[in-house]
Amino acid sequence: MKHLPRRSRTTVLAGGAVALTLVLAGCGGSSTTSSVSSNCTPKQTFSTVKKGTLTVATYDFNPHTILKGDQLSGVEGDLLKEVAARECLTLAVSSAGGANAAVPSVQSGRADLAAGDWWRTKARAKIVTLSDPVYLDQGAIISKAGYKNLAALDGKKIGSVVGNLWNDEMTKVFGDKFVIYQDGESEFSDLANGRIDAVIDSVGATVARFKTSPIKGAQIVSMPADPRVPTSAAPGQVNWPTSKKNPELTAAINAQITALRADGTIAKILKKYGLDAKAAVVGNPREL
Repeated sequence: MKHLPRRSRTTVLAGGAVALTLVLAGCGGSSTTSSVSSNCTPKQTFSTVKKGTLTVATYDFNPHTILKGDQLSGVEGDLLKEVAARECLTLAVSSAGGANAAVPSVQSGRADLAAGDWWRTKARAKIVTLSDPVYLDQGAIISKAGYKNLAALDGKKIGSVVGNLWNDEMTKVFGDKFVIYQDGESEFSDLANGRIDAVIDSVGATVARFKTSPIKGAQIVSMPADPRVPTSAAPGQVNWPTSKKNPELTAAINAQITALRADGTIAKILKKYGLDAKAAVVGNPREL
């Protein structure tokens, strides 16, 4: 992306220019009513852009955030529904402008937080406050042969999309066997047709792709650390960027992330969307 990238991508996956509002009621459930239960007690005290509402800037990026009509789901969508419910808030979701508008909407005060696979990065931390990591966006080795680690790819032809964090490191390791594509469709087409042996991408993005465009015999393996590729030991930590002007909100979001991890909700929802529950184990917060 040209603005602060979601990962390290120099291109954007833009969601549809749609605005919608989801209303959550009660301290642990959801409904389509327009008010929060009168006996709901918030867990934290903080202000929001609109009183009584948690406004989330997001876009459609399966399986992280999924927008279908007036419904928000996906890993982050489900988790944010739970956060809003526990804090006795309605959840207003705006996807106008797609991915390009999400973080700027938070920075300018039009939204409380951004969602949609936003990684904790040093560049992003300069303009918004990064929340604690929610889960890991794990790297993946995708192949028909079921390769389990990067060492198994020595001598093989490998594909990756332009802008991925690991591209420079892997080019040094694999040389001209490592091919950088301009888009995912081309690299996965080459994998399907046997022109390359493996693709390096994220687990989440590939799981979502294979739901609609599977490749017969292809396997998705979480990429283990390899000392030759330092970024393989530090997968992106997904977070919910908030405004630097609202530290109380950031503190409340962090408290909810801690609670959701402790009670197993994050791991459960990761599994629901076909991701590895181990991605809920994030390690110490870091910035890429």
